[in-house]
Amino acid sequence: MVSKSIKLYWNERTVNGGRVLELLFGDRKDTLAAARLLISRMKRSPHLAMTRREMRFFAKELEGGKSGVKYSYHNFYVKLLRKLLDMGFIEKDVLIWDEKRKKTEAVYQIKLQGVPERPPQGGFAKQAWLLARGWNEYVK
Repeated sequence: MVSKSIKLYWNERTVNGGRVLELLFGDRKDTLAAARLLISRMKRSPHLAMTRREMRFFAKELEGGKSGVKYSYHNFYVKLLRKLLDMGFIEKDVLIWDEKRKKTEAVYQIKLQGVPERPPQGGFAKQAWLLARGWNEYVK
């Protein structure tokens, strides 16, 4: 069953297997590859962040196919980044201290989800807990 959004039929093994992005973006291979590149690029920073300028240059690199994945600039902002922002996996305009420039900067930052140790009993709350926990494990 192919879906453009979060799949209805999934289980704990899927999330624990590091396939959280597949649940968010379906079976779109280019989008998945671009999302993996984005997260790995953001993880290079000690703050898990990228400035707006870095994000723009990254999107241009994807559009040109320099990083091995060819993904349009428009789709990067509209489909990939917007979904991660809307679902709360990335935050926009977080102020962090830039040591090189000696000033604060507004950045896009990966947000680790606050999840309790034990899952809720069931239903939607448990599925959301599994997704948030899987995101945290993928980012770490």
